[in-house]
Amino acid sequence: MGRLDGKVAVVTGGASGMGLTTVERFVAEGAQVVLTDLPAGDFDALVDRLGTEQAQVHYKHREKDGPNDGFAIAERLGSNARFVPADVTLADELAEVFATATREFGGVDILFNNAGVGGAEGSVVDCPEPIFDRIIDIDLKAVWRGIKLAVPLMTERGGGSIISTASGAALMGIPGLAAYSAAKGGVVALTRVAAMELASAYIRVNCICPGGIVTPIIYNSPLRDANIDPDTLRAVLGMAHPIPRAGEPEDIANAALWLASDEASFVTGQAIAVDGGLSAEADSRLRGQIPTANLRSAPC
Repeated sequence: MGRLDGKVAVVTGGASGMGLTTVERFVAEGAQVVLTDLPAGDFDALVDRLGTEQAQVHYKHREKDGPNDGFAIAERLGSNARFVPADVTLADELAEVFATATREFGGVDILFNNAGVGGAEGSVVDCPEPIFDRIIDIDLKAVWRGIKLAVPLMTERGGGSIISTASGAALMGIPGLAAYSAAKGGVVALTRVAAMELASAYIRVNCICPGGIVTPIIYNSPLRDANIDPDTLRAVLGMAHPIPRAGEPEDIANAALWLASDEASFVTGQAIAVDGGLSAEADSRLRGQIPTANLRSAPC
């Protein structure tokens, strides 16, 4: 039996990276999933609507029928998946995602607020205001929109699980990520408030704070001039974490699966760091100074 049998999930930012891996995992565990993302092959329309400056935070080269085309993903995953193209900053488009979940699958039990942009936006002083605004609107305000839409549907089902993607950048000061960090810090605070407001309705609200994960938002960031080879990124991130490897999308999908499942039915209001110990580390220069062998032989 799947861990999510009989449950209906909505996943935003579901066409790449952590979102796509989580969609695949949720379907494999028995959930019916409605995923949403921007439509592939429509970047010119995005520029027309947003202007060049705000549009540049989004991927420019995602082909129709390619690996990040939501329609192609849903077709590949079969009858338990639907794709609804949407910009999560537009209330009507995001509402249609939830309406589809209700119309096609009968309701909503799980929301994974995962859509996100940002990184390399520049310093606090240099970040252009339109880019700051777009990052906040997607990474924070759309999380609030998703919660508002999910709660009435979950209440009808007797409860549910809301999971949002925050970031290690919400827990640490990382230069060059002012807008992103501010948004993700807001997600942590919003998670705690919503968890307290919704606990009596058996709606659990948690967020995940990923460390360095090998996903397109890092190695293929629209805000950088050049891409990074994913294997090179793995090597670099392997040196960054106390657990000496890069994070993978599966690490986040596993955490989201647990939070979505009934196994986490007594867990709410938490910001769970999935970061190889990075946010717990006081000083990376101390790594290796206490040999593991001594720790294993130390008396209890």
